[in-house]
Amino acid sequence: MSQVSEIKCPVCGEWSKWTSKIDEKCPHCHSYLDPGRLQYAEDKKINAEANFKNSYLVISETDDPIVQMGKQFANWLRWTTFYGISVVFFIIAIMLILFGLVFLI
Repeated sequence: MSQVSEIKCPVCGEWSKWTSKIDEKCPHCHSYLDPGRLQYAEDKKINAEANFKNSYLVISETDDPIVQMGKQFANWLRWTTFYGISVVFFIIAIMLILFGLVFLI
């Protein structure tokens, strides 16, 4: 159930009926009624697709649910390992700096 409200068109300035859909256009000038929200949704979709393609194992819609879960786990394990190793090296670097400063004193 969608409620109808009115919105002022950012291009022509006329009031028109609006059901809060992202891609709804003005009946007078045929421009988008909420272009900022539409741009945000498109950017979000592009970023989601880019993140999806950067996965170690690409999960396709035709995969079985068990295979999809296995690929998700493998992707999660890959990124967890990467960040875990990065944290370990960061801690080692901090320890080397601190021990170096202690021995200077």
